[in-house]
Parts: sequence; structure tokens; C-alpha cells
Amino acid sequence: MELTPMIQVQDLHFAYKKHKVLKGIDFDLHKGEVISLLGPNGCGKSTLIRLVLKLLDAEDKIKIQGRSLQEYSHKEIASHIAYIPQYHNVPFNYSVLEMVVMGRISKLGFFASPSKKDYEIASLALERIGISELKERPFGQLSGGQKQLVLLARAIAQEVNVFIMDEPVNGLDYGNQIRLLELINSLAGEGYTFLKTTHYPDHALLVSSRVVVMHEGKIIANGTPEEVIHSEMIENVYGIKAEIITHDTHKRCVPLFR
Repeated sequence: MELTPMIQVQDLHFAYKKHKVLKGIDFDLHKGEVISLLGPNGCGKSTLIRLVLKLLDAEDKIKIQGRSLQEYSHKEIASHIAYIPQYHNVPFNYSVLEMVVMGRISKLGFFASPSKKDYEIASLALERIGISELKERPFGQLSGGQKQLVLLARAIAQEVNVFIMDEPVNGLDYGNQIRLLELINSLAGEGYTFLKTTHYPDHALLVSSRVVVMHEGKIIANGTPEEVIHSEMIENVYGIKAEIITHDTHKRCVPLFR
């Protein structure tokens, strides 16, 4: 791995008024990693994502490629990081191709319009994700799973290496959840870097090179999925009993009903 992390967070604290949300967060994201931020609702995962994207003030506690986040404009951040939200509604009914072309904005000058090359790059991104047939469809008429794939294609068209995904499978049916996780795994194999939040230990086990467990605003574990996800951690974080089993080469988290 490279010496300089792509994203570095050091001793990060954050509060909404008097409510402390993050308490001394430290972690690095290196090129080629797939990090899953695992934890229950309210543990601070989404707040951490917003801070990394400079949507909230991190007080000089975050660096991108060795440079303070405070020094970056939002357009510069978009030239390094693509953000894929869990929900995305647009006020106008753009076509799928138009939505993907929007990923090119960080490459354009002020008042510049997308070029033929931008549309070609967007079309190639749709092809890479395997949804070229949706190109002319109105984005607002797509299913939740299709929308997530379009947003992933838009991130690829952005031509960056780091993807940040906030609860990417939220609201998707089981089949689309697995298909999206398989696609993340495939893209990671091509050298893309991912930081994604999740509620699900199984998803972290399936698609992660490293898992960072958050609980009550702190990181309580940081390591490989096999090191971090075990019965004691599940009970401590989620308050339920579970067993970690191995099926073929994959580990699974099986809750134990009382």
C-alpha cells in the first residue's frame, strides 16, 4: 500500500450543539481498499461521511492525499472523490444518460457544456455497469436498485478512484442488494477504492478488505472482517446474540433467536 493515505482522519470530534456525535475518530483509507463502516443507527457513520465530504466543518482533522481538507474547494474534492448517496431524488426528470453526464461537472470549466467526449465517457460508464439499455429512460421512473446502479455509473464517469457510499443497499430488495455488492467487489478488483457505511455485518463480511466498527461515536474495532466481526462484537454493538459460521469460503453472521 502507498505511504500517503488517500483519506486520513485524526482525532476527529464533532457535536451538534451540545450532543457529541464523534469522539476521537482515527482511521486511514489507502488505495485499493474497501472499508466498511459498520455500526447501528446513531453511531456517527453518516456524520463522518459528511465531514469527509466537507459538508460539515471538520476543523482541520481530515486530509485528502496528505493535504488538509480545509484547503480543498468542493469542486476539487469532486476531482478526487465520488459520493453515492442512499437516496437521490431530482426535481426534473432527466434521462439516465443525462444523470451520468452530471458526473463530468468537476471536469468542466465555468459555464462550459458537456462535450461529445463527456457523453461518450458517460455511455462507457453505463456499459461498464451493464445498464446501457436504460440510457434513454427517465431517471425518476427507475426502481431503487436501478437508480443506485445509475449513480454508480455516474461516479465512474467522474473519473476518480475513491467512491464513498452511504448505506448503498438501503431500500433495495434482496436481489438488488446482492447484485450491487457483487458489482462493488468487481470494481474493487479493478483498483477502485471504497468507503461505505452499512448496518449489516453480513455485507461487511462479503465485501470488505477492512471493517471499522463504530459504536456510540467511537471506533471500537478496526481490522480485517475475520478479526473484527465475531459474536462478542455483535452482542456489544447490536445487543443480540449471533454466531459467525463459515459456508464454503465465506463467513456469515447468523442471529440466534431467543
